[in-house]
Amino acid sequence: MTEQQQAILDATIRNAVFLERLKASEVEKFAPFLKEIDRSLRQRLNRGDLSTYTIERLNRLLDEVGALLLGIFGRFTDQLTLDLVDLANYEAQFEATNLTKAAPITVSVEAVVPTAAAIRSAILTNPLSIRGADGGKLLEPFIKDWTTAERNRVTGAIRQGFFEGQTNSQIIQRLRGTKALKYSDGILAVTDRNATTVVRTSIQHVATQARMETAKANTDIVTRIELVATLDSKTSQICRTLDGKTFPVDSGPRPPFHPNCRTTFVMVTRLSELFAQGATRASKGADGPGQVSADLTYYEWLKKQPAAFQDQAIGKARGALFRNGGLTTERFSELQLDRNFKPLNLEQMKALEPLAFERAGI
Repeated sequence: MTEQQQAILDATIRNAVFLERLKASEVEKFAPFLKEIDRSLRQRLNRGDLSTYTIERLNRLLDEVGALLLGIFGRFTDQLTLDLVDLANYEAQFEATNLTKAAPITVSVEAVVPTAAAIRSAILTNPLSIRGADGGKLLEPFIKDWTTAERNRVTGAIRQGFFEGQTNSQIIQRLRGTKALKYSDGILAVTDRNATTVVRTSIQHVATQARMETAKANTDIVTRIELVATLDSKTSQICRTLDGKTFPVDSGPRPPFHPNCRTTFVMVTRLSELFAQGATRASKGADGPGQVSADLTYYEWLKKQPAAFQDQAIGKARGALFRNGGLTTERFSELQLDRNFKPLNLEQMKALEPLAFERAGI
């Protein structure tokens, strides 16, 4: 691989690391909003003994709490949306720069940067590719549905506490959690965890759509994209299987494939193969962080890990099948997803390869 080609691959991996740091930073921005919610709820619930409330007074309290949460969540999501738009513009420019650098020194290429309007349209009108209940949602409804669910969770807890005859202190504890468990068992802790998921998933969606918009604007250079999963034990079943797969610029699955997805992609150009012989990528195997050949797929890389690490990554049953079923890594990978990229369970896999399960003793 030439220095220019290796530099492009390195830049893509560095950008993925940058995104993970950005996600952490953006998640931290929710902390003051969560504290405001906690403080405001305690203030309102301490104004009077709920056991003396009528239904009408309870409903007024719930309306007040709902409006309060709507305002706080609204300010957070407004800030998040602005940050996402800024990120989208950065990612589109990043990819254009990457494509320009991909050209050999003897070839003059100036990649096109999509307009700000085109980038904004892409991140807002292209659905999230995540599988499950939130699959196919647009970005704004995805974020809004989270805030609605959290408001309903809080007001529902207050309503339920009232009808069960709980004291104000008991309701507040249910919302906040217990000090003994560092407040990790309260409803607001669920809100915090869900905020983390929404922020991380939104950032991955925006980065993908912005970069893909650059690819679409440069189809004279870009021939396809190649998916790149993270090589560690936390990688999901769908991402493990799609690692190394290539798809046309205008079709195919795109990350994020699930909440908190870390999978990214690199452009494959007419001028050079980004994953050529000699390129390397980062991994975090049983021996710790390191570099491996870039043309290794996830399961080829996993084959080189100890059995205990394999079981940690894919589960004991799959680990036994992986080692003892007599399947190639390619066939094992094929058994993980159906044609619509939906993960298969062990029973579905066994129906396809019963002899392999027999050989593995499963």
